[in-house]
Amino acid sequence: MPEPISVLFGSQIRRRREAVGLSQDALANATGITRNYVGMIERGETNPTLAVLHDLAQALGVSMSAVVTELENHLGKEG
Repeated sequence: MPEPISVLFGSQIRRRREAVGLSQDALANATGITRNYVGMIERGETNPTLAVLHDLAQALGVSMSAVVTELENHLGKEG
């Protein structure tokens, strides 16, 4: 059974965060959300708004479209 999209998205955010060397606290500070909310996103427990996606992408140094494209590519491999 494929992973839920929220879990895949959260895993992608975690990978990108770790790749740029940010802690959850640092990402939270850069985006204006709480560390707890970052953790919830990374575990796939919540779906961020487009505004939060924008802030996450900026803080991670990528475009929103890059985040969505990677997610779509991963979903395509599962189908």
